[in-house]
Amino acid sequence: MFDSLRSRLVISLVSLLTVLALASGFATLNTMKKDSEQQAKQVLRVAANVFLQALDNRASQLTNSVSILASDFGFRRAVATAEQETILSVLENHGSRVHADLVLLLSPGGDLMASTSAELSSDDVKPVFLQSKGSQSTTVNDILVLAGNSYQLVLVPVKAPQTIAWVGMGFSLNKQLAEQIKGITDLDISFTTNSSKTNQTLHSTLDLDTQHNLLPVLPRLVDTQQQPFSSNEGQFLSLALALDQQQLLWAVLHYPSARWQESYQKIRQQLLGIFGLSLTLALTLAFVIARSITQPLRLLSNFASQIGQGVTAAALPAAKGEIGLLGNTLQKMQMDIRTREAELLYQAEHDSLTGLKNRGAAERKLAELLPFEDVGLLLLNIKDFRHINDALGFANGDSLLQQMAQRLEQLIPAPLQVARLGGDEFLLLYNQHLSAAQLEDLKLQLHSGYLLADSPLSLKVSVGAYNITPGTVHANDAIRRLDIALNYAKKQPALLAFYQQGQDESHQRELTILRDLPAALQQNQLFVVYQPKVELTQQSCSSAEALIRWIHPELGFVPPDEFIKLAEHSGNIALVTQWMLNTVVAQLALWYQQGTQIKVAVNLSANDLTNSNLPQEIAALLKLYHLPSSVLALEVTEVAVMQDPKQVIQILTQLRDMGIELAIDDFGTGQSSLAYLKQLPVHEVKIDRAFIKDIEHNQDDALIVSATTQLAHGLGLKVTAEGLENLAGLAKLQQYSCDKVQGYFFSKPLTSEQFSQWLEQFANTKNQWFDSESNG
Repeated sequence: MFDSLRSRLVISLVSLLTVLALASGFATLNTMKKDSEQQAKQVLRVAANVFLQALDNRASQLTNSVSILASDFGFRRAVATAEQETILSVLENHGSRVHADLVLLLSPGGDLMASTSAELSSDDVKPVFLQSKGSQSTTVNDILVLAGNSYQLVLVPVKAPQTIAWVGMGFSLNKQLAEQIKGITDLDISFTTNSSKTNQTLHSTLDLDTQHNLLPVLPRLVDTQQQPFSSNEGQFLSLALALDQQQLLWAVLHYPSARWQESYQKIRQQLLGIFGLSLTLALTLAFVIARSITQPLRLLSNFASQIGQGVTAAALPAAKGEIGLLGNTLQKMQMDIRTREAELLYQAEHDSLTGLKNRGAAERKLAELLPFEDVGLLLLNIKDFRHINDALGFANGDSLLQQMAQRLEQLIPAPLQVARLGGDEFLLLYNQHLSAAQLEDLKLQLHSGYLLADSPLSLKVSVGAYNITPGTVHANDAIRRLDIALNYAKKQPALLAFYQQGQDESHQRELTILRDLPAALQQNQLFVVYQPKVELTQQSCSSAEALIRWIHPELGFVPPDEFIKLAEHSGNIALVTQWMLNTVVAQLALWYQQGTQIKVAVNLSANDLTNSNLPQEIAALLKLYHLPSSVLALEVTEVAVMQDPKQVIQILTQLRDMGIELAIDDFGTGQSSLAYLKQLPVHEVKIDRAFIKDIEHNQDDALIVSATTQLAHGLGLKVTAEGLENLAGLAKLQQYSCDKVQGYFFSKPLTSEQFSQWLEQFANTKNQWFDSESNG
C-alpha cells in the first residue's frame, strides 16, 4: 500500500505539514501558556501591591490617630498620674473614632498598663513588643500576633518629656479584611502563621477543604522568596507576603489556575481546530499534487511494463517538461527494442556466417512437422573441409561455406528449410521421403562450381539421410539418428547412407561405453591378462604382452578394440593408458618380489605418443615401485607413428635412452612403415597376425614374413610373430629365423595367477612344444 509513489508523496507532504503545524502550534501554545502564566503572576503582583497599599493606608491612619492621642496633654497627665479609668476611657474614645480593633497602653518596659481587649495580658504583649521595638525610640509599625489574633499595630511613645509609656492602636487582620481585599483584587487571600510551634490558617476567603490543602505549603513559604508558586496541587497560582519582621505572619494571595488557563484552553481549542482544518486541506492538496505527478508516471510505468512484456503499447498522451521528455524517451526505447528484438530473433534463428537457419530453428521446424507429415532429412558434410581450411586459410574456408549455403538454397527439388548445424554440417528438411537416386542427383548438383582464391574447386559431400513417417520419432532423436547415418556415410565409398533400424542401438552402446569407462577404471571393472612371448632359439619365455579386458555389468564382455577406439576418439585414452601402466608395473613389482623376472610389453596409442611428459611419468612410476626400466617394454603401431612422426620419434628416443625396450606393433599393415622404420629408435618388429595365421598354406604370407624378417635383422631389429596357432606355422617361423612368437599355440592371454602357473609348467615341459613327433 505504501510502496506506491503517490502514497509516499502524500505521506511525505502530510508528514511535513503535520510536523510544521505541530512545531508551530507547540511553540505558539507554549508561548501563550507562558504569557498567560506571566499575566497571572502579574495580576498576583498587582494584587499584592494593592494589599500592601491598603496596609500602608491603614498604618497611616493608625499613625495619625495614635500620634494625636500620644500628644494630648490630658492623656499624658492621666498616664503620668496613673488615672486608670481616664486612660481606659480615652483609649476607647480615640479607638472608636478610627474603628480600631485594639487600643492599648504599655509601660516603657512593655508591661500592659491598659487595653480595650480584656483577653490580653502582659505575657502576651511584652515579648512581642520588645522583639518588634528593638532599639527604636520612635514609632513602631508592625503586624503582631497577640493572644492568637493578628493585628496591624502602630505604637507611639508617650513623653513628658521622657518616655513614660507607649500607646498603640491596631486593626485586626481578620476574615472581614480578607473579604475586603478579595473585593478589591478579586483574588482569594489567606492569613497564616508559620512558626516552629504551629502552622495554621488564621483567616481565609477559601473554603475549609481548600484551606486544609494549603497547610502542607506553609512551612515552605520562606523558600518562595515572595515569588508566585503553584499550590493546592496546581489549583492556584499563589504569592506569599511576609507581614512581620520575623516572617511568622503571612498573607497568601490565590489566583485560580482555571481562570488564567481558561483563555489558554480556548486558544488551544481554536488552534487544534485550525490544525485539523489545515491538515485536511494539506491532505487534499497533497493528494491533488501527488496525483498530478503520479498519474503521468503511472502511465509511463504501464507503458514501460508493456514494453518489458513485449506488448505493443498505445501511444502516450502529450506532456511537457520532464514527463514529456521521459515519455518520448520510452517511446524511442520501444522502437529501439523492437528493432533489437527483430535482430536478436534473426540471430537466434540464423547462422551468422551463412544466413541460413541454425540448429535451434531447424529443431523447432522439425518438431512442428514430425507429428503430421512425411519428413525427409539430409545431413551433409564437406569431405576434407579441415584440409581446405589448413591449406587455403579460414577466410577461404568461410567463403566456401557461404557458397555452399547459396548452392543448397538453389537445389532441385528445393528443400523446405536449409540449416547450418555447425562447422561444415548442413541440414536439409523436406516434407517428403527421398530416394537414393534423388540423393545422388543432389550430390551431383553440389559437386562442382566453387571458386576459391580465383581457382575453381570441386567438392565431395557425405550425405546421411533419414526418411520419417508421421508420429514415429521426436526431433532430437531424429537429428541424432541422422548424425549416425552421416557417420556411416563417411565410411562408405559412395559417401551416402540412409539410417537403418538398429544403428541407433549400436550408437547407444557406444555412448554407454564412453559414459561408463571412467567409472569402470575406478571401480576395477577392467583387468589385465598376459600372453607369453616365447623365444624360439632358447625355447624359453622371459617376456609377455599385457592386454586389457573389460566385463561391463550390463553389456558383458566389451572387446578391447571397441572401447579403446572410442576412448581415443573421446580423449579418454590417457586414463586407460595410465591405469594400464599402473596395474602392470604393480604386478611386475609383485613378481619380482616373488623371484619371477619377466619383461611385460604395454601398448601405447597415438594420443599417448603426443604427451611430452610420458617419459617422466613412466620413470616416476618405475621409481615408485623400485623397478629397473628393463622390466618394461612399450609397443606402438605404425598408424600412431604417422600422426606426428617428428614428435613421436623424439619421445621414443627418450624412452629408449631410459632403457625401455620399444617395438613396432602390427608391422606390415601401415602405408609408410619402410620409410620410417630406419628412423625409429625401436628394438623389435612385430609382424601382424594377418600374415602368420595361414603361413603354412599361403605362399604370399610366407614370402612377406621371410622378407620382413630379413629386412628387420638387417636393420638390427628383433622379430616377433603374432597369432601363431599350430605347430606347422611354428616350423615355418623357425625356418625364417623369427626371434619370438606369441599366439594361442602356446597360450591364450592369462590372468596374472594363471600366467605364473603357465611359466612354471612351460619351463618343465617346453620340449613338448617344439617336438614335432610328439605333437603329431
